[in-house]
Amino acid sequence: MRRQWISALLVASFLLLGAAPGWPLCLKEGQVAPNFTIEDIDGNPVKLSSFRGKVVLMAFWASWCPRCMEELAFLQGLSTALEDELVVLAINQETQNLSPKHVAKLKKEIQDLGIEFPVLLDKNLDVWKLYCINALPTSVILDREGKVRFAEPNYYWASQKKIRKVLQELGVAR
Repeated sequence: MRRQWISALLVASFLLLGAAPGWPLCLKEGQVAPNFTIEDIDGNPVKLSSFRGKVVLMAFWASWCPRCMEELAFLQGLSTALEDELVVLAINQETQNLSPKHVAKLKKEIQDLGIEFPVLLDKNLDVWKLYCINALPTSVILDREGKVRFAEPNYYWASQKKIRKVLQELGVAR
């Protein structure tokens, strides 16, 4: 009996504590997002603050994550439809040891998906740590002033609706 009680307690703890929160730990709605500079997939530096004045959607992802790839395909559609109003940044979280062979593989996967927005490589996981990302994929939307308006780990069937709603509130989606 005691063993069953302990097992039930462990399962309940996992379910309560293991569930991803609605906001990554370091981001609060309305705060200015921490600035960063990392390289894109071609080695060019990209600074987040250079996009002030535009709505920015950051998608934290990895190629081994099926939901990440689904989200990137969805975001490409948004990016195409809202190209003058929305900046999408796909921030890859794979490792600090990205070999040239792996980068070439990523480029092919991106090309195969038809991704045209910037793909950034968080080689040292600096942005991951700065934003306390706790799951992949994670989406973060910033308003034109660089303030966090949405941050949510994981990507599920309801995510598209939530993202569209926030973009509509910011005046960039129809």
